Amino acid sequence: MGRNEELEEIIRELFYQNTEGEYWDFKEFPYIYEGQDKTEINKKKNDLLHDIICMANNLSNNEAYLIMGISDKPVEITGVEKYLGRWTQENYLDFIQSKKWAGDYIPALELRTITNYDGAELDILVIHKSSKVPFYIKEKYKSVQPNQIYIRKGAKNTSINKQAEIQDVEKLWEFRFGLIPYPKERVFNYIKDIDSWIKMKSSYEGTSWYYEKFPEYTIEFYEDPENEDLRVPPFALMHTNARSSWHILKVKYHQTILLELSAHYIDEARGIAVHPKSAFLNLFARYPKSKYINSYYYYFEDSPEINLMWLLKSLNSHEDDAWSKHLSMIPIFENVQQKETIEKMVNVNTEKYQGCVFEKKKECYVGYNNNLSDEDQEYARIDMATTLMIKEVLEKYKFEHHYQ
Repeated sequence: MGRNEELEEIIRELFYQNTEGEYWDFKEFPYIYEGQDKTEINKKKNDLLHDIICMANNLSNNEAYLIMGISDKPVEITGVEKYLGRWTQENYLDFIQSKKWAGDYIPALELRTITNYDGAELDILVIHKSSKVPFYIKEKYKSVQPNQIYIRKGAKNTSINKQAEIQDVEKLWEFRFGLIPYPKERVFNYIKDIDSWIKMKSSYEGTSWYYEKFPEYTIEFYEDPENEDLRVPPFALMHTNARSSWHILKVKYHQTILLELSAHYIDEARGIAVHPKSAFLNLFARYPKSKYINSYYYYFEDSPEINLMWLLKSLNSHEDDAWSKHLSMIPIFENVQQKETIEKMVNVNTEKYQGCVFEKKKECYVGYNNNLSDEDQEYARIDMATTLMIKEVLEKYKFEHHYQ
């Protein structure tokens, strides 16, 4: 995906939020364009500098976006193509570089123009993420005060005649000094840096790795001492070879455990699955609980569970088959709101989705080497049928929502 395509996708997602946020702001008009009088231009320059400082100092420390061509009340695309003489990237850079900044640290800007499907143009002033926050000016510019820190918090800018709250200013300085992200937040990014993990120990007890760039971060993977007393989860039984084993997966910072998860060798050690989350439905509330399942498995997109599976697959040089099959059986939600939407759809129409579970059960087969009774195999098939039903409902919802 090219840079413009990536930006288009980001802006589309922000637009569908139907509100402004901590690192994006909608502007119906460009800041500067042909036909404005001097008074309006001066006001807009004042607003522009204030907006840039606030967005550069957003408390999420994300890349930020001033999106011109979308009104905020209501949120709708208006476009900027009709405004001639709009400022170019060079104009914005000249403007920002002409100010005197504390420490000579200047926010990095980039102007991008994208066109949506009906031909409307949007100008996006991208304020790049930086560890040099907080940004502030040393000399007054119109109403923008010197040595005063403005921030973006929630969907609000600090008022131009006020200073940000002290606890928010302190958080920005923590970014500057490298104190945040905190270790648990950092390790989420390190897990994705697959090529930087080095094997530290490997034995019959388990395997461990350290992160080459910051060796105080380690991963341990070893057999659960209670392994023999634990039932193999149904999602592991659905592989060709149902033999599986429970393991413990720990991500540590020095001796502090940041994450501790259950994991499983699947398809007789051809892959590793990090145990998915589970949730409950009202689907079979009236049925005998010994026979029918009201729970299902799931993941969230870009979650530690999925990223750790990808990392372990690479570190152990596993083939794609077991890993891909596992993910093909488990629904992956974009966020909590989407999960709650799907659950509500199912819980208000139980008769329809009970039928879907029975249909999905026909696709569920327990692999060999399962050592289960016929009754237990039936239980496992019903368990996974509920999960597969949720996955099918989710995929249909995503497809319909995408085209809407």
